[in-house]
Amino acid sequence: MSEQRNIIGAKALIFLTVGLMVHGVRADGYRNPPPTAEGIAKSGVNMVFVDDASAISYNPANLAMQTNGSLVIAATFARTETTYSPVPGVSVESDGDWNILPNIYYSQPIGKKGWVAGIGINTPHGQGVSWKVSDFAPGVGPPPGLSPVVPYEASLLFLNINPTIAFPIHESVFVGVGVDIVYSQLELKALNAVPPPALPGTIEQSEAEGDGWGVGGNIGVTWLPTDRQRVAVTYRSRVDIDYKGDFEFGGVAAGDFETTIKYPNTIGLGYGIQLTDVIQLEAQVEWLQWSVNDTQTLVTGPVSSPIVNNWDDTFTFGLAGSWSVTDVFVVRAGYAFIPSPIPDATITPLLADEDRHALSLGLGYGFGSHGIDVAYTFSIYDDRDSTPSGAYEVDSNLVGVTYSLSF
Repeated sequence: MSEQRNIIGAKALIFLTVGLMVHGVRADGYRNPPPTAEGIAKSGVNMVFVDDASAISYNPANLAMQTNGSLVIAATFARTETTYSPVPGVSVESDGDWNILPNIYYSQPIGKKGWVAGIGINTPHGQGVSWKVSDFAPGVGPPPGLSPVVPYEASLLFLNINPTIAFPIHESVFVGVGVDIVYSQLELKALNAVPPPALPGTIEQSEAEGDGWGVGGNIGVTWLPTDRQRVAVTYRSRVDIDYKGDFEFGGVAAGDFETTIKYPNTIGLGYGIQLTDVIQLEAQVEWLQWSVNDTQTLVTGPVSSPIVNNWDDTFTFGLAGSWSVTDVFVVRAGYAFIPSPIPDATITPLLADEDRHALSLGLGYGFGSHGIDVAYTFSIYDDRDSTPSGAYEVDSNLVGVTYSLSF
């Protein structure tokens, strides 16, 4: 067993030092799943027909078509377990804990007909990954052969406050505009080989914590070419967060921690059609500019380390539909292909991202002005065997529950 662990250290764990981003439940960098059960049931394909306050996240223009006030409270329960095999016959598993992602939205008509204001508090990025220290410790040591620094845990909190206003510019064209006010926290933990005069094999833990604020914006446009068709375009701007905080080595303050994460520009295009009075179909494509994170700099105490990510821009594609079975029940389903932006050369166990096929199903129940939605996503991941890092297998579970109120 010790020999196998040394293989892990010598062949693979050194590559942990090139990645900072936190792994999420989607094969989509560090982007979180859709914020509501309706969106989860449609695999994120929800910008065209979304009709409540959660349009703030999907497509703010659709707020302008709402005639009532709306309150949406949603929780996503997400679990991801990653199996990492640096060489055949050797594997370790991440913790696989469940994460709860809360989101809340409120909107209200104001002033002129069609003018609606709202606010969303959501978690579009984040989560974390953690590996057992006992699995990773044998890979720590002075060069050559082992890595002097082996990160084993990362967590990212990302809270977005998104005030929004929407209005019509024509009887068939609607516009929504919002501001993203973001607060974020980042935490990294690692094992470090202690240099002489410490005894050979001495290992200490280090920890870096930082937080920061960022500001961005978003806009959506919805066009109704006919009574039964819709076309939607959305844009959400890049947000840069400069994380600043403290660095500790062996439980003792050892200087400052600084780094920057750039959350990408995103452009979406959607088309939807009301096939019958009870059936809707829609398609969506999104472009995400992950290449903004090509390079980073990590400052831990007196050390400043350049990091090369070489992330790729990506296109996600999806199809979804809904069927109003009765006046109170609606069934939703969706499929999406979500490619990973991370190339083989920079994938690490802290960022074990893979291309993903998402198959989703959900049920909505409405009673009076209230609504309850539930949804589940089954994901098929393309197993990844990269050189020289190793092989990765990802398994995830995604459940969404949403309560909505129209008033």
